[in-house]
Amino acid sequence: MKPWYEDENFWLRIAPVLFNSGRWSAAPEEMEKAMRLLKLKRGSSVLDACCGVGRHSVELARMGYRVTGVDQVAEFLEAARDTADAEGFEIEFIHADMRSFFHPFEFDAAICMFTSIGYFENLEEDRQVLSNIRMALKPEGRLLVEVIGKEVVARNFRKNEWYEDSDIGLVASEYRIIRNWTRLENRWIVVNAGERGEYTFSHRLFSAAELEALLLSAGFKRVECFGSLAGAPYDENAELLVASAWA
Repeated sequence: MKPWYEDENFWLRIAPVLFNSGRWSAAPEEMEKAMRLLKLKRGSSVLDACCGVGRHSVELARMGYRVTGVDQVAEFLEAARDTADAEGFEIEFIHADMRSFFHPFEFDAAICMFTSIGYFENLEEDRQVLSNIRMALKPEGRLLVEVIGKEVVARNFRKNEWYEDSDIGLVASEYRIIRNWTRLENRWIVVNAGERGEYTFSHRLFSAAELEALLLSAGFKRVECFGSLAGAPYDENAELLVASAWA
């Protein structure tokens, strides 16, 4: 069996949870803050690594950036192209695994949002993804990574939660810290129109120091960490872990 992160059917099944209307409506503010944090001029070229259905790619195009989105899920890219075409945006979408993506010195900046790093069992594969992004950046280009930091998880940890969503029905989640605080295991149960789906997966937890060290080991020259996309300090009030790294 393929690992969950290589299983296209897994991604298609959980897509309604990942990309509900709330996620789409948050994209304009997220990208406005992200581009302000990167100090990126309109018209610059941006790589959206692990772009999914393109909610950030489309918003960046709307803001006047030249965008390339990359994802390994073909149906996600088809949906992204449909959205871009419907809105009249020219966006390049590439079907590729970020572990093998190689487009050297092409982009002014890159984003990797929504905890899209840390899937792999082997940390070296995460390092390879970041190294490939670094190689894709022009000299002095910058990468913005957004994840749920280990410190934030520790402060806010709950074993379970549930909510109702008008798009997808009832979602119940269970969480476990595993492997000495290196990974977070997620179990989602989704009930919609009488149908029940259950999905289990885990991803690596990075502290700010660990993410900084990984980025430096992938070849980035300097890393700065923040507690929000607005650039708040990464301290006891942090909402997220956001790292800005210079190629």
